Amino acid sequence: NSMIENRRNKTMRVFALALAAIVFCIASHWTTASAAEAGEELVERYTGMLDKLRAELTAKVPKVDLEKAKTPGSPEAQQLKTFLASDKLDAKLAKYVVLLDATPKGLAEFAQQGKAQAALLKRLLADDELMKQMLVADGAKGGKYGPAIKIYTDIQKASKKAKDGVLQRLALGTSLEHAVPIKLGKHGPADRPNVDPVKRYLQFEKAYLGGELDPAFEHLTAWDLRYIVNGDESDEILVWGREMLRSFRPDHIYNRNYVGIVKSNIFYGSAGGAYDRPELDFYQNILMNYGICGRQAFFGRFTMRCFGIPTMPRGQRGHAALIHWTPKGWTPKLGGGWGAGHGGRDLDIRDMTQGRATGRLYMQVVRARSIGDVLGEKRALGFKSGVKGIWNGIALRTQQEIIEKAKAVPLEAIGEPGKPTLAMKVMASPVTPKDKKVSYGKDGIISIPAAAYSKPSDKKVKITEMKSFAGGLQIYLPGFGRTGVTILRGGAWRIDSYLCKSGMRLPSSSFGRYNNWGLRAAMTHSGGPTPKELTLDLGDGLTMEMVYIRPGKFVMGGEIEKGGKWTCVEVPKHEVTITKGFYLGKYEVTQAQFKAMTGANPSSASKDPNCPADNIDERGAWTFCKSVALKTGQDVRLPTEAEWEFACRAGSKTLWFFGDDDSKLGDYAWYKKNDGGKSHPVGQKKPNPWGLYDICGNVCERVSDSYAPDYYAKSPKEDPTGPKQAGKSRLEYNITVPKAGKYALVARVVTANYYNQLCVSANGDKSETTMMMPYTLGMWQDSKPVTLALKKGENTLQFVRRDPPQWPMVIKSFTLEPQSATAK
Repeated sequence: NSMIENRRNKTMRVFALALAAIVFCIASHWTTASAAEAGEELVERYTGMLDKLRAELTAKVPKVDLEKAKTPGSPEAQQLKTFLASDKLDAKLAKYVVLLDATPKGLAEFAQQGKAQAALLKRLLADDELMKQMLVADGAKGGKYGPAIKIYTDIQKASKKAKDGVLQRLALGTSLEHAVPIKLGKHGPADRPNVDPVKRYLQFEKAYLGGELDPAFEHLTAWDLRYIVNGDESDEILVWGREMLRSFRPDHIYNRNYVGIVKSNIFYGSAGGAYDRPELDFYQNILMNYGICGRQAFFGRFTMRCFGIPTMPRGQRGHAALIHWTPKGWTPKLGGGWGAGHGGRDLDIRDMTQGRATGRLYMQVVRARSIGDVLGEKRALGFKSGVKGIWNGIALRTQQEIIEKAKAVPLEAIGEPGKPTLAMKVMASPVTPKDKKVSYGKDGIISIPAAAYSKPSDKKVKITEMKSFAGGLQIYLPGFGRTGVTILRGGAWRIDSYLCKSGMRLPSSSFGRYNNWGLRAAMTHSGGPTPKELTLDLGDGLTMEMVYIRPGKFVMGGEIEKGGKWTCVEVPKHEVTITKGFYLGKYEVTQAQFKAMTGANPSSASKDPNCPADNIDERGAWTFCKSVALKTGQDVRLPTEAEWEFACRAGSKTLWFFGDDDSKLGDYAWYKKNDGGKSHPVGQKKPNPWGLYDICGNVCERVSDSYAPDYYAKSPKEDPTGPKQAGKSRLEYNITVPKAGKYALVARVVTANYYNQLCVSANGDKSETTMMMPYTLGMWQDSKPVTLALKKGENTLQFVRRDPPQWPMVIKSFTLEPQSATAK
């Protein structure tokens, strides 16, 4: 009986489960069917609204002979003008465009997401004024009016200020532009794939209320504001952009030339992006590494958005540019004038923006274009874009007429901002003697404003004083590069044997980098023990082996008496003494090492990580060495030309370190006769007598010297470093020191790149102390202190910038703090 009862219970459970499944399926089918039916009903409802409005509006379109209406002053022209000047149909036209662009199906799908979404659409379609605003502002992107009204509502919930004035227009422009999500650009946080429109609005609201934006911001329309909030940068980077420009180039802000930083600091160069750092944002990398036209235009648009200036891209044949808003109308920058865009279609944008600047008159254009929508015409931006449809043609002709009559009144005439902006306060602040006066504290600390220099007094020197958002003045020191072409040594694959000799010199003429140009690193000996070889740890299992080269004498030079595009003067031969031992790379720098230190591998001869890095320009070689120096704490650099030749000859006096016969070159080098048309992994041939592999052949190796044809005739006998590079940005400061002793010197600086430095000496001392400046990401930061010995009483501090390339740098002040002062 028990077994029978258990079987009966089990059967009943199975039956119950089966019945529940059947009921669930029926219910699901009923629910799905009900949802489908509800969706169809919504589509029909919105379609009905659309058809009804179309019929009503079509009946109101005047029966005008449009050909006769083209004649100015004709009755037909006057009738058309009267119709377009009337606002009686505006509400219905706006609602029609919303229904048309969103499509009944799209609206139904949004409404079916929930009661809240349905209520939002109901609210939108009942708000005539809001729909008219949307119509003038070109509507929701992609016709996504459901997401747009949700964003608009969410913004107004997040901020009570978003209901009036420019902030209401900002909320509307943000909601229309972000109706289709905008993806965050390069280096955006992984957990935030899209820009958050509410946070984007709040970020600009805060900046506006804080006086950080351009004074004209509060006069912009909702349409204008769409082209401020549509960037792919994160909100944090927008905040960084404003702070960076206030610190680094405040003159561009109070002159309202926000794109000016592209001309002053985003230098044109094709290799810039190769050295972008993964830890930095896209725009921070552009400031550091510049780039060609595309990157320049990206950065110019970014800085304009930061300060509330509407901007768009504007391409032209073979070049990227931008256009942006000004009080006198939109204008192109970083490229040709209006009409230089592809096919001249940018003229359509010019005309449209000029039409919009007429304010209420532009509604005539909107009405004519909307009638075209009612009649099924395809919209056209302008005549250059191709006009199809009578009413679109009327819209564009009307636009031309109102432009000619109104002449686009500048927004400056509307009025000044309600309260002074930060930039206006900076401009209004007077420059006083205190801004250039050295101050002395009771604790012995001496504060020196950077603008307090006594020399130079000559304005031709490139040092720029500017008012600082941090108060007082700051000085701007421009960047500078090495003058003259640099030199490569050692020969390479695809090069003949006579170019691989120990004394052969190659000028870096023409393009500046080729697929058989590389480098070998050197390192200054810091004192102490001198192991014959040592290894530098580059991280992630990578190392770089160095060989110690002892001091000594040798005869430097070769046979070439007259230089050319690819040859240097190699005479006279002259005796040189290397007075200090140094380390030189056992191998040429490999592609793996170069990429690990710079983040790039520009090599094109091969992509083998064990082959030498090739296609390396001067900046690439310099960047690699400086990166290794930062990583290891050692003075890693390029060898001087004298150091390189001394190490290559390895005590020999012959054409090659193995003799005067090139028949043995193949044992030591990859060159034209044995290279197989490519470079090869380092270290496969024999080393020279001092243990250096591939010192001839494989790739030409960069040295630090620049080239001058007569240098060998007058070079120093000891440790020559090539033609002298002039120091830049020389500054002197006169101070009175209360007590003699050692003082810690610190600079308050802004930099936008690594490796900036400033050399300082006191009272004419020939020995200089190098202040290594931190990379501050365009923000204010203090440098690490260096120690100066000062005498009691009058002292003169001399500053100079050396060792090009150096990058632009800003200094606010210097501080001297006593470390071991005495009364002497």
